[in-house]
Amino acid sequence: MDQIIMKKKIPLLLLTAIIFVLGSFITTERDTKLIYWDQRKLTWEDFKGGTPGNTPYVALTHSAISLNMSGQDKNIYCSVESVFYPKQSWKKKNVTDHVLNHEQRHFDITEIHSRMLRKTISETRFKKYESIAADIQKLFNTSSTACSKMQDLYDQETDHSKKKPEQEMWNTKIDSLLNVYSDWTQTEFVLDVGYLLE
Repeated sequence: MDQIIMKKKIPLLLLTAIIFVLGSFITTERDTKLIYWDQRKLTWEDFKGGTPGNTPYVALTHSAISLNMSGQDKNIYCSVESVFYPKQSWKKKNVTDHVLNHEQRHFDITEIHSRMLRKTISETRFKKYESIAADIQKLFNTSSTACSKMQDLYDQETDHSKKKPEQEMWNTKIDSLLNVYSDWTQTEFVLDVGYLLE
């Protein structure tokens, strides 16, 4: 199970939901309490949350797409990352490597949708400078919905990793999609929207 979360700050230039802050771009400092997809694979030691007493499931991955933006004039600086929340993720005792792979694949699905969002934002030709933030919010919402649907389908078809042939099929599918979007692994990128200011 995954949730999509968008980090956002109050903009100074535009009264919208995404960050447009005056000044130069500074790389977003990563939260050391989180695990970022491009850092490493998950281990069972990463699952630090309390296990609910009445759940039929053996583990839960809480991962999210994080979107941060800042900009000045024609340059909009974007960061789209896949993050794992150890304190909201949990496991029961005696879980197997097979289940860990299943949970890693949830994190991988989040990364697939982060890559797709990076591509979509980068390739979008915006129509009005004043609506960039709202437009990107819509793209983010669409990505979030698609990611949630894929996470649900993954759990449904694999029965939360219990159906091993289906799990293998999904492993292949996820690896293939990561490969398809391999050009979009860079978490930070710049949008040049100068064409809107001419």
